[in-house]
Amino acid sequence: MRADQLPDFVLPLSVRKAGYRVIYEPRAYLMEDALSAPAAEFRMRVRVSLRALWTLFDLRELLNPLRFGLFAWQLFSHKLLRYTVFLPLLMLLPLSMALAPRHEIYLLALGGQICFYLVALSGALGTAPGRLRGLPWYFLLVNAAAGRAFWKFLRGEKQVIWQPRVGA
Repeated sequence: MRADQLPDFVLPLSVRKAGYRVIYEPRAYLMEDALSAPAAEFRMRVRVSLRALWTLFDLRELLNPLRFGLFAWQLFSHKLLRYTVFLPLLMLLPLSMALAPRHEIYLLALGGQICFYLVALSGALGTAPGRLRGLPWYFLLVNAAAGRAFWKFLRGEKQVIWQPRVGA
């Protein structure tokens, strides 16, 4: 493996590429402390997303459904879309604003998005309770990090060295 690759992502993909199966073990789990500082979490998410994008690029033949069948679809839908969902999200709010005057359903969609972003903002400011605050804010943070990583990927940047997490 190269230093710019994610071992826990590359190794199972390499096993699959070699023609073997990777088996899910439900009793295996990993626990780690979450980063409490949003800036540290954002940097970590950019790094992981960037390395995942390079892995998908390096092992892009696994996305060939003629050769890898259902696995290619699973890799596309569960990984590639995960790191590019920010693209339609960038278009969703302006599109909803443009369509809102045309029909009530679009106005309702716009209202839902505005409510979501307000709850996320309250999460960023620390004014909403518990999960109501955390999940929308984290969703936006992860997608913003994926967008930043995608931009770095398009520019050909790689990140091998980083400051390891120091816990909560």
